Amino acid sequence: MNDFALLISLKKKIVLPLLIIIIGSYFSFILCIAYYPELLTIQISDSTISFGIVFGFYLIILIFFITVLYVHLSNKYIEPLIKKIKS
Repeated sequence: MNDFALLISLKKKIVLPLLIIIIGSYFSFILCIAYYPELLTIQISDSTISFGIVFGFYLIILIFFITVLYVHLSNKYIEPLIKKIKS
């Protein structure tokens, strides 16, 4: 396998699982809003914070960590391979 084909397969192995996690989480939130809005209005203990706010905050944190993970994996595996192909 040449280096370019290795780069493409490596990018697919890194990007696809992360993409599935993000899209799955986002669309589950949207589907929950569409079909079960009463679930998102449930208050957590005696506070004014609802489950919808917590789930939205979870999505923001998840996207942040997925981005950090992608940058780390890209710098560790993809960038050296790109440099090797360029030289």
